[in-house]
Amino acid sequence: MAFPLANPDRLKLQHHAEEQRNLKPGHCNKFLHAVIDPAFLREPHGAQLLPKLAELGCKYELSAQPAPTTITFYRTVPAKLTPAGTMTDTTVHEPFAVHLLDGGTLAAYVRNRQLLAAVRSVKEALPGRRLSLLVFGLVAYCRVHRGSVGRRETEQALTEVQLYEDTSHQLLETDEQVGNFVAQLARAIAERPYKQQQLDKYSCDQVYLGNEKKGCVRVEGTAGLQQLFQAQLIKIPSVTLEIAEAIMGAYPTVRSLLEGFRAAGPADGPHLLANVSIRRAGGPITTANRRIGPELSRKIYSLYGSTNPKQEL
Repeated sequence: MAFPLANPDRLKLQHHAEEQRNLKPGHCNKFLHAVIDPAFLREPHGAQLLPKLAELGCKYELSAQPAPTTITFYRTVPAKLTPAGTMTDTTVHEPFAVHLLDGGTLAAYVRNRQLLAAVRSVKEALPGRRLSLLVFGLVAYCRVHRGSVGRRETEQALTEVQLYEDTSHQLLETDEQVGNFVAQLARAIAERPYKQQQLDKYSCDQVYLGNEKKGCVRVEGTAGLQQLFQAQLIKIPSVTLEIAEAIMGAYPTVRSLLEGFRAAGPADGPHLLANVSIRRAGGPITTANRRIGPELSRKIYSLYGSTNPKQEL
């Protein structure tokens, strides 16, 4: 007979389920906030930014930033149940920021060899954040002001920024490109806790040795190990389901197969599986049955027995 959970336990389970739901892609966007410096929205680069964020479902607010034309992000974590039974709200500042430079400003920085110092100044104003640099309209600027700055020196300056300040850059020419980039970054930031949770989940010892996608083999404890071994064998070129079943009939586990290879030694190991008989479509072994053969046996031995990472099968 099942007894209903006590009220506090039921609330904890409901709250945990809601937390997990809020982490999932699509649900998590509504908890991310983009804090936009008003200068970022000026024409011609800012027209599509707010519509793209609204389409994503991400909240935004306008507020002067320590560095102009910059966007930062923070996340509001929904009310959480503490061990004492109280509810708390949390705000988490995300360690990412976007800084926009127009093409003319970048060209001037490159000519005067000041780009690295300018980016460093922005990072100092935004401590603890990884910066993405958006360069808007550089191609259009250079078409109008021919000879103002060289392509090679521009690439060199941007490479220095990436190497010395760990700052990536994007060269964009339309307001839609700007809006799309910021929206894509916002989505990635919003989904980061969920992806980190999945990474932690599949990195621990007690874990499914496959993900939750269709066609993957789920293993918990010892359940599913044979199916996983079979799926692993079938991934080998020329190994069909019948051949995998024949191998598992003689060696039911990976461990038993490896022990068989070790016992046979390097001389006989490559031929260990050569005479293993293959049942046709699950039927009985007859006098006309197939065998695995020496070539496929050698390949399987090389796969499981070689210590050379460059070994060719």
